[in-house]
Amino acid sequence: MVIASISNSDSFRERLGYFHKEYLGMAQYVFAESIGLGQERVRKSLMPDKQPTAEFFEAIFNTYPDLNPDWVFTGRGAMLHSKEENPAAYVALEPKLKTSEQVSGKNLRVLCITNDSSGNENVEVVASKAAASYIDNIQEPQFLSTLPKISLPGNQFRGGTFRAFEVKGNSMEPTIQQGSWVIGQYVQDWQTLKDDYIYIIVMQDAILIKRVLNRIDKRQGLVLKSDNREFENKNIDVEDVREIWLLKAEMRYNFKNPSQEMYLQLQHLMADVEDIKNQLAVNSSSVISKE
Repeated sequence: MVIASISNSDSFRERLGYFHKEYLGMAQYVFAESIGLGQERVRKSLMPDKQPTAEFFEAIFNTYPDLNPDWVFTGRGAMLHSKEENPAAYVALEPKLKTSEQVSGKNLRVLCITNDSSGNENVEVVASKAAASYIDNIQEPQFLSTLPKISLPGNQFRGGTFRAFEVKGNSMEPTIQQGSWVIGQYVQDWQTLKDDYIYIIVMQDAILIKRVLNRIDKRQGLVLKSDNREFENKNIDVEDVREIWLLKAEMRYNFKNPSQEMYLQLQHLMADVEDIKNQLAVNSSSVISKE
């Protein structure tokens, strides 16, 4: 099958999303399995800055021959060949809610959880390589059930919903080490966010671990700060946030030796002093030669 060049590309992505989410009732990873492609490949094919291949569309139309290509690419005609008219006009899947509802969590966030055999909530583990899939399927119980799960000791992990995330990047060092795991407690009402506390922020395109300044009342936003001074503050809008988790614990595997760190710093300082002495010696020789 030869696929014609695509026009109105943003709309074709929305229509495919409508087809598999609303009409088929499938999460993206289930849809990817149904057409014989990996979820990561399907996810990238549907990103606005990516151009899907002919193979991508062939897999869809071969699996779902009743799906009308003309409707997919242009929005014209019926969604299905077997229907004279579309079963429903295409509408936005996530109407924008009032900011007050978004901040407080009213009528907005449905948090999926899983339970162990005793009825206790599991702590799902989100590795950095699974971050994109987690964002795409954040409200899909089927996907959540595929994540690894752990149990945590201590009363501080009772009476709430907790999730573990792998730390990617060094923006929070030395407080939080790259490659460690952090445990977050779910925050339903974002108005309760406390300044300079560390939160795990699940956004539309990334999972960030930052100190937060709550500026929701002033401008419906948050300021994200890094403990690593090489990173600048980041201002975000609450409408770009999907979940927030309060940092409760860190699990790390690399324990640095403070004395070794001080020794290395001293060695670097001695090297810098030696460089300065050599430069002064060169300058002095140059002055004597001129005299």
